Amino acid sequence: MLRHFLNDFMSSVPLQLPQLLDVTTMEKPQFYGDYVLLTFPLRDPYDLEEVMDMFEDDMELITLYHHVPLRPVAFGHSTCAYSNPAFGQMFKMNAKTDDSGKVNSISATVYESLDLMYGDLYLDLQLHTRSGTFKYKKNKDEILIDFL
Repeated sequence: MLRHFLNDFMSSVPLQLPQLLDVTTMEKPQFYGDYVLLTFPLRDPYDLEEVMDMFEDDMELITLYHHVPLRPVAFGHSTCAYSNPAFGQMFKMNAKTDDSGKVNSISATVYESLDLMYGDLYLDLQLHTRSGTFKYKKNKDEILIDFL
């Protein structure tokens, strides 16, 4: 079933975000039982805010958080956005800045179940809560509402 969800993702999402998800440069998918991790190196680096705008405007993804590290450095700013479960797709996308302050790759995780996706989103948020601050974050109740 996971391959079915991966095929659905690959047949539509890269077409909606061609500047971020180039299948010709995509690394080999990594399968982990109930989910698959996809990494898309970018031809041109982007500012994190540009990536966030593309996630929201081009894909209508839901922003989970915009995280800023404790120290005022360019490295380590990150975001996570996820597909609306009501649309029938189950994936999230992560982006993080490098030492130049630019995003050089996008990670996408495609899930086999909504339960697993919800749990992973919550875990992702909790892991980022331990250090740094958030410019934006959804709380646990808001995430849960998206899955009802």
